[in-house]
Order: sequence, then structure tokens, then C-alpha cells
Amino acid sequence: MTLDQLRSFRAIVETGSFRAAADRMHRTQPAITQQIKGLERETGHTLIDRKTARPTPAGQRLYERACPLLSDVESIRRGMRDFDETESRELRLGTSDTTALYVLPPIVRRFMRAEPAARLRIINRPTEAIAELVLRGELDLGIVTLPVRKPQLEEHLLMEQELVLVTSRRHALAGKHSIALNALGGETFLMLEEQTRTGALMRAHFRAHGFDPRVALDSGSFEVIKRYVGEGIGVSFLPRNTITKQDANLVTIRVPGLPRVAIGAIQRKGAYQTKAARLFREILVVESNGSKNHVKS
Repeated sequence: MTLDQLRSFRAIVETGSFRAAADRMHRTQPAITQQIKGLERETGHTLIDRKTARPTPAGQRLYERACPLLSDVESIRRGMRDFDETESRELRLGTSDTTALYVLPPIVRRFMRAEPAARLRIINRPTEAIAELVLRGELDLGIVTLPVRKPQLEEHLLMEQELVLVTSRRHALAGKHSIALNALGGETFLMLEEQTRTGALMRAHFRAHGFDPRVALDSGSFEVIKRYVGEGIGVSFLPRNTITKQDANLVTIRVPGLPRVAIGAIQRKGAYQTKAARLFREILVVESNGSKNHVKS
């Protein structure tokens, strides 16, 4: 049984097909098939159902045992590379587009000044996808919306983002400093998709307070929603820190009682943290504590 066989097996389970696993592993599909056959001969069990490409019960047991092992091997490899001070330091970071745009720039700037030889690789995905990549050892650190509720991951709360009502400057409500949620029944809303963490949080809040907004548009993009709000198409609820000086045509209005969006760092329990990852986290905590977003460390 080789590590390469286990990596190929893991790739099939996680991608759901031999072809996708071959693409991930940069191998041919026949090569992946031969590795799985060898693994099945050695274990004495059929591990992958050839019709569905899903693991059999024996395959599921092997997957659960193999994943921590492969992550530990990767941690050892990275630890030994990190031991050599002459090696350029790489940090594999996962986060959302929104966090990359509105939270990370000053943190990345400070990190690059402290580690000019470092190479930062940022992967932009939703929270659930980032959590899976951290679990598999493909990312060193994730900056996500909490909670993720995975026992193999450590969570560290960094900040809580305030949600506010956003309108165009031409809107009738633009002059208000604060407004109650139940006073917005006649407005047209542009909402974040329910598949996003913030969109789901807002809809849960609406249901809990008996508020049924008239929704004209759903989008997964803060930038799309901001543009359409600025055009006067409707109003929206967005994190306050996504409205910047460049959004001169937008106005934010406080709505008492809105939930806050928890942003935090995640890493796999027991995984080796490179010097670059440790430094980035230190800077992240310091910068977050100095922000205007009610940071908690």
C-alpha cells in the first residue's frame, strides 16, 4: 500500500469519478484505475463501486483512516521544508471574494513587508469549500464565516461584521440614521442568495421576526448588489465594511437588532503550521483587533 495509491483513492471519493480524480492527480484515467485495483488486491476488498464511483462500506472505512494519515504526511513534508531557512515561504490561504476584497488587503500588505520572500496563494471559495480544503491539507489557513462545526478544525473568532441597510443617495430613506425592520415592508429588496452564509443568516432573521421582504433579485455577489442598489433598483442588507469611500452613491442606515456576521480563522487540528502561516495569523489578529468591526480575538 503506497501513499500514491491512497491519494488516488481519496481523489476518487472526493471528486466522485475516476476522470475527475485523474485530472486532480495529473494522471491518466487508466493509471488511476490500476492504482485502485492494486489497493483492492492488497486490502482484499472492493473499495469503489465501479457503477457509481462511490466508496463501498470497506472503502468508506479506508477513506476515514487514510485522510488523517495523508494530512499528517503533508504536514511532515511542509515542516521539513519550512525547517530550511533558505526556502522561500509559501502560504496557502482560502477565503471568500468578499473577505479577500474588504478585509485582507492591509493584512496582506503587512505580511509581504514582513516576509518579502514569501509566496502567498489565495484560493477564493465559499466557506464550506474552504473548510474541506483545509481538512484535506490543501490549505494552511482559512478565513471564513463562522461557525463551520467540524470537529477536526480549530476555529478562532476574529471579528463580527455589522449588517446595515444600503440604499442609493436618491432613495427616500437616504436621510435617515436608523430605521426599524418592520418599517421596510414596502421596499424592494436585492438579496444575497440563501446559499451564502450572510444570505442564510438574514433570511433566518426575517423568519424569526415575521418579516416577509419583497425580493426582486438574488445574487451571490456583493459587487453586483451594490451596483444595482446604486442604480435605484432596490435596497439591500450588506456588511458595513463592504461600503467604501468609492461607493459615494450609496448610503448606509442602521437597523437595530440585525444579526452580526462572525468572521474567523480555521486550521486543521494537529496540522503543522509553517512560519509563514503563523506570522500571517499573528498579523491577522493584530489588524483585526485594530479594525472598526468590533473585533474579538
